[in-house]
Amino acid sequence: MGLWGFYTRYLRVGEVVRLLVRRMRCARCRCSHAVLPDFVAKGRLDGIEVIGQAIEALAAGTGARPVAERAGVPHTTVRDWRRRMAARCERLTGGFLAATVALGDLVPRQIASGPGGLLVAIDAACRAAHRRLGAAGSRWRVANRIVGAELCTTNTDPPWAAG
Repeated sequence: MGLWGFYTRYLRVGEVVRLLVRRMRCARCRCSHAVLPDFVAKGRLDGIEVIGQAIEALAAGTGARPVAERAGVPHTTVRDWRRRMAARCERLTGGFLAATVALGDLVPRQIASGPGGLLVAIDAACRAAHRRLGAAGSRWRVANRIVGAELCTTNTDPPWAAG
């Protein structure tokens, strides 16, 4: 892989900032790929920390409107995050638990279903990544690294979704 330019995109982290995203190109197959930082969610305007804190609040039972006000985003955006996570929750939970085992750690004994179980699975995978790889950063940044920036993407399935 070699450097192949960059493109700009916007990221909302309290305020909207302009971000330069590097592109890499494979010399053999000539395909180029964007290299997103771990604080960027693919296909989302908001940073992964903003999305993660909103998901935590939604899992705790807070309504979408108060979460949106606290995060400084439109209500429809938080509603979309809630729908996306509800639709992918079981697959993401299974994937994070599989990542935990692949990183050489034990999964928690009792996993609740729904968003609460997803948060437990993310915590387990992040702890395992920290122990095994020394992964630094918040749990949302580490979780976003584990799934290749596709934690809360639009119109895609998690990387481990088969058929």
